[in-house]
Amino acid sequence: METLTSLLQATIGTEQARQLALFLVFLPLFFFTYWTIKRGLTISLRPIPSYAALQRLLSQAAETGQPVHVSLGIAGVADQFTADTMAGLTTLEYVADRATVSALPPIVTVANPTALPVAQDVLRRAYIRHGYPEEYDPARARLIAPDGIAYSAGVMQLLNQQKLTTNVMIGRFGDEFLLLGETGAQRNLHQVGGTSAERVLPLVHAAVEHPLIGEEIYASGAYLLKKSSHLASLFAQDLMRWLIVVAIVVAIALKSFGVV
Repeated sequence: METLTSLLQATIGTEQARQLALFLVFLPLFFFTYWTIKRGLTISLRPIPSYAALQRLLSQAAETGQPVHVSLGIAGVADQFTADTMAGLTTLEYVADRATVSALPPIVTVANPTALPVAQDVLRRAYIRHGYPEEYDPARARLIAPDGIAYSAGVMQLLNQQKLTTNVMIGRFGDEFLLLGETGAQRNLHQVGGTSAERVLPLVHAAVEHPLIGEEIYASGAYLLKKSSHLASLFAQDLMRWLIVVAIVVAIALKSFGVV
């Protein structure tokens, strides 16, 4: 055991070794939960009001005949913030499915060139799933600018000129989030937004009426699409949290009684 520990510390470091150990514990929990969900296990999720609001706002958009704008932020799909972009793409998948049924495709804006073809593919697949491949328009997904400030300027112009009901901003954002949120508020748009960037979270809470805070953006697949893999991941993460809490309590008790 000591040899294995020394080898891990020499190759990947102590912190990475801890993360690997947690991951190896997480995997069996995930696969077991996924297996049970596939066989009929029903999981109750705590309410996240912003996702419920998004579902309601999409219905209102269909009634008014005005599209929804979806911003995927400033990151792409091949950098350190890929997870944030994927969270936005998962939300886009749900929005695209709902919008395709109502013949009202969303307007999608990106700042990173790598996110553009993926966003277009999400829209294309939505039309294929519902049997309207000929209705797909790749121009509904737009690359605004690769720079955060230029991107925000372009999207602000779009929000001011385009007739919209809802502005959805989920992905990686910086200070430009406040600019976009303020523009949407001036237009009286309903807004749903979120990011995992800690320093931007106060701006998220202040700028939009339906904020998603931190890791809540990663739960869109479970809350909106009801995907088995996403549900299993959330449930397994909750189990991991409880296991860690129990382990900490047991360790404190053993230390207090002088066992270790």
